[in-house]
Amino acid sequence: MKATQKKQRDPERGRRLLREGRALLLMTLMITIQALAVTLLYTPAGVVTGGVTGIAMLITYATNGAVPSWIFVVIANTPLLILAFRYLHIRFTVYTLFMTVLFAAELALFDNLEFPQLFNVEEPAWRVVSVVFGAVTMGVTGGLIVRLGGSTGGMDIVSLLLNRKYSISMGTISMSLNVVIALALGVVRAIGAGVFRIGVESASLSIIALFVMSIAFNNIILGINRTKTLFIISDKWDDIAPDVLNKMHRGVTYIPCRGAYTNQEKTLVYILTKTIELASIRRIVLEKDPKAIISIIDTREVIGKGFSAVN
Repeated sequence: MKATQKKQRDPERGRRLLREGRALLLMTLMITIQALAVTLLYTPAGVVTGGVTGIAMLITYATNGAVPSWIFVVIANTPLLILAFRYLHIRFTVYTLFMTVLFAAELALFDNLEFPQLFNVEEPAWRVVSVVFGAVTMGVTGGLIVRLGGSTGGMDIVSLLLNRKYSISMGTISMSLNVVIALALGVVRAIGAGVFRIGVESASLSIIALFVMSIAFNNIILGINRTKTLFIISDKWDDIAPDVLNKMHRGVTYIPCRGAYTNQEKTLVYILTKTIELASIRRIVLEKDPKAIISIIDTREVIGKGFSAVN
């Protein structure tokens, strides 16, 4: 008689599914906030956001609402998602597909609902507030979506593909297109109103919004508590390193080197740390050696234990 073995549960698989579920839930919340920002903050102020959504809003303005934004979002993203399925990571593409469909559905839903007016956009000052608040909202939520491993589709896909093929900066691609969209809005507004000044105002506000959104997005991507790389030159390196290890619980690496002026052998201390720990490490170093030289460098990202998780 053969003994049957029960299939053991994989705890890591359960944790992975839980992480994915939590990430998907958070991305759903972020994309809903973005749809609300477009409906309640951008549209009343008559400005555009970036990417495919910005083009969709531009078409809606140009047709006086005859072509809703959500229709163009679906149409424009369809071929881009096909390219993503072929050339990009499957997880990224599936998440992007979900985000795109959800975003378009929510734009359609919110377009048919009555919302209270958040700001009196007839007043120039409140119009600026509406635009800036909308830009910050779009930047923060967009950054969180990307950090969670997703995307809102559109130009994100084009930028990734061009970046892989031609090594063109994703930021350069996105910003170039977005400025063109903002200028096109200015032309549409000027022709529609027959007043050049109105077109200039709309284009200027849209460019301001894009700039603010970019700052918010980059700060979320990089994180407020950023990583720093420290190079410490000191004759008391063997006193400094144990204190950093024991008090700050940060790894320390020794790099043998030679001084060009003295021609003496030295040991360079290499440390990766966070911004909030920087003052404590600086204090440890200067207490041990007031003459120590500390080089502090901004580091874009570190993946590994104690820093960013590996997705």
